[in-house]
Amino acid sequence: MTPTARPARQRLAPEVRRRQVLDAAVAVFSEQGFHGASMDDVAARAGLSKPMVYAHGGSKDELFAACLHREAERLLRSVEAAATEDTSNDPQTRLWLGLRAFFHALTTRRAGWTVLYRQASTGEFAGEIDALRGRIVAQAAALMAEGLGMPQEAVRPYAHTLVGAAEGLADWWLTGPAPVTGDDAADVLAGMLMSAAWPGLDALRSGRVWTPPQDQRGRTGPERGIGSSSPVSPED
Repeated sequence: MTPTARPARQRLAPEVRRRQVLDAAVAVFSEQGFHGASMDDVAARAGLSKPMVYAHGGSKDELFAACLHREAERLLRSVEAAATEDTSNDPQTRLWLGLRAFFHALTTRRAGWTVLYRQASTGEFAGEIDALRGRIVAQAAALMAEGLGMPQEAVRPYAHTLVGAAEGLADWWLTGPAPVTGDDAADVLAGMLMSAAWPGLDALRSGRVWTPPQDQRGRTGPERGIGSSSPVSPED
């Protein structure tokens, strides 16, 4: 009796195997953290042998760093593509599209966000996260400078503020009882941040910054903001 031949293992291109390993690693690192995860866990999630994981992902440190860079590049590309798809050059629309892309990446790739901003925010990879975050801030500053008609260095503090607010809102959505889920989540989160941020940015576009009420001006420091020559008080 002739024995039944085993089906041959499908040979995949190296880039496909690497993507398979990275997908599994992002899932494992997001659930267990860098120190809690093992290469055995990654191999089991990927359905590969551990030597195959090392061959296509490198050491555990190298694999985690590769996950960070891939998720960051995905986020940067998606925000840039969304912000530049509008041909009207309307700064409000471009900011809305960029924020919606940011939150869409968060709500549809939660594991990637967890690796980027929660698992790697402290420890040996904190420096890499700071560098990646700096790229996101630079991207936001370039977008805002063009829309507001201001130099990038002048809008950079506001870009830091916007990115920090987006990160805080994202963490709130992930860790608390989410008020909305599914396809609408990105629109709702982007709308919340636009409601808080756009009135002030629109004022900056007109060369105005907020100043404290008249009877409080001596207590709170300078009345002038960054990049503006025309302070405006709440009474204006």
